[in-house]
Amino acid sequence: MLVLLEDCLTLTIPDAFSPNGDGVNDLYVIDNLESYPQNSLQVFNRWGSKVLDRTPYRNDWDGRSEGEMNWGEELPESTYYYILDLNDGSDPYSGYIYLRR
Repeated sequence: MLVLLEDCLTLTIPDAFSPNGDGVNDLYVIDNLESYPQNSLQVFNRWGSKVLDRTPYRNDWDGRSEGEMNWGEELPESTYYYILDLNDGSDPYSGYIYLRR
């Protein structure tokens, strides 16, 4: 008998990170995201302005703006809203990220 089991990977989406240069949590890293190479991540500030839009997202955001305004500047310590779409037919994930400096 041949039994095929699908790999069950759990995404771990952190609700905070601290890009302050201390070598700990300096990048926003979503565990097991590499299993979804077609993913996309959008991040918005509290006014709804997009500060990050990556397809695919590769666990390399350092808290700098990649939006239309202030490109490359460090974003202020604040709470941001994210939408993570795995582009695999499942519903997108969404929630909040606290960026601490």
